[in-house]
Amino acid sequence: MFKLFLNRFKKVYTFRHALLEMTIKQLKIKYAGSMLGIWWAVITPLILTMSIYFVFEKVFKVNIPHNAFFILAGIIPWFFFSNALQEAANSFIVNTPVLKQGIFPRELIPISTVLANLLNFLIGLCALLPFFIFLNIKSLNSLILLLPLIAFNLIFILGLGILFSCINIFFRDFSHFLNIAFLPWFWVTPIFYSLDMVPLNLQWICKANPMTYYISSYQSILIKAEAPALFTILVLIFLSLGSFVIGYLFFIKNESVLLKRA
Repeated sequence: MFKLFLNRFKKVYTFRHALLEMTIKQLKIKYAGSMLGIWWAVITPLILTMSIYFVFEKVFKVNIPHNAFFILAGIIPWFFFSNALQEAANSFIVNTPVLKQGIFPRELIPISTVLANLLNFLIGLCALLPFFIFLNIKSLNSLILLLPLIAFNLIFILGLGILFSCINIFFRDFSHFLNIAFLPWFWVTPIFYSLDMVPLNLQWICKANPMTYYISSYQSILIKAEAPALFTILVLIFLSLGSFVIGYLFFIKNESVLLKRA
């Protein structure tokens, strides 16, 4: 299996310039014709954050220190996760002619989609970092921890993105199901509430949710200026590698069938 992955990685690396071009093209298409363009990477999470903040802080009186910043630290990576997977799921169908040409490794299609969303996420995150630094100057010392966290997050999303893009070829309703699934998935992810606020008999739902560990890690670094707990780090490594291996293997084993179904 190691040789199989190594050969695929070498092939992808050979086409790295094509991957970069595809990624930038995807990002440009996302904001083509938009007046505000890339600023939507900042505006969208801010608007949703303020909406949730108003409802839970002012209406339901949820008491979380620095609540607006706490929500924002979770909303930004959530948008990266949900947007990347929704777009990756449709990537093979949208690019069917390119998929059948076989000019470059076909996995570059969902990978470029995820990387375009990564760039979008990084632009939004960098623009909003000064707010978190202003909130807690100690977060300057912990910002370096964002690099491995983002790397693990990216690997996790790449694995799911490749997997979902394949599944959507076999079951065309999958992308519609995914759009619906993200709604309850959002609510059971501790973005605007902390895990200790959830009743003990229901905490297993959040703990079984892989995004809980990613979101809580972003909030720990950006809000508390602390490294995630060792257990959380181990879970992130397991989730990231597990997702990537499963997604890539599924693609490799079904690549020939995908061409017939596309």
